This record gives sequence, C-alpha cells and structure tokens, in this order.
Amino acid sequence: MQIFYLAARSSNIPKAPVKDALWFATYPLIPRLGDCLFHDGVYYKVERVFLYENTAPGWCADLEVSYYGRR
Repeated sequence: MQIFYLAARSSNIPKAPVKDALWFATYPLIPRLGDCLFHDGVYYKVERVFLYENTAPGWCADLEVSYYGRR
C-alpha cells in the first residue's frame, strides 16, 4: 500500500509532523477508515482509502492519513 500524509491538514495541531510524508507498507488486511497506523514513532488515522484492481505486482490501495495524537 502507498500511504500519504499531508501536513497542511494538521498544521494547527501541536506535535503533528510538519512535513508531508509518503511511504509504502504491507498489511495482511487493507486498513479501514478510522483505523490507526504507527509509522516512525507517530500514530496516523486512516481518513480515505482508494482501492485498485490488482492486475500486476505493486500496491493495491492508496491510503490518506492524518495525524492522530495519543491522549
């Protein structure tokens, strides 16, 4: 999966990462809306999921995430 984090959305939240991020990950199941992912010491919440028909090797989904501060 290809995962996008857009820092501009979280600009008013303290401790949120200030740079956009893009990374690839493999999960046994595609995360759902509202699920949390942990990457580089930060929790992210899945905001949008884009599924693709997997006809060739590569990713089968794009995930758009936002910062999720632990409380």
